[in-house]
Amino acid sequence: MFARMESTSDDDLISSIAPDVMRCLAQVGFFEKLDGVLSPNDDSQQREGCHGDYRISESVLLASGIPETDLDDIFGVLRAKGGYRDCEILYNVAESSRLKAAYWRARAEGPDGSIRHSDR
Repeated sequence: MFARMESTSDDDLISSIAPDVMRCLAQVGFFEKLDGVLSPNDDSQQREGCHGDYRISESVLLASGIPETDLDDIFGVLRAKGGYRDCEILYNVAESSRLKAAYWRARAEGPDGSIRHSDR
């Protein structure tokens, strides 16, 4: 029973900090920077694939001046919003992204037009 209470407490904490975390992420341009790595605006830049974790997000956040001690809270909020890995942050959490737009554009083209969004 204690584990259940702890889980509820964690959920309550995540819910209470989510609006402020999202505001901080927007202030540093996190979603745009992450999109720039996974779906560069310029075709001359190398596109990095999703590795199924937060390694790209972590490097973007740290390079943006976010303290490492804040990462657990940030990733807790992103998970609560459906962002369980870098690409899912852009698909499920970001309001819009080039990665999400390219995915749906390819889906609309049919089975031969589908794109891989992960290197797994």
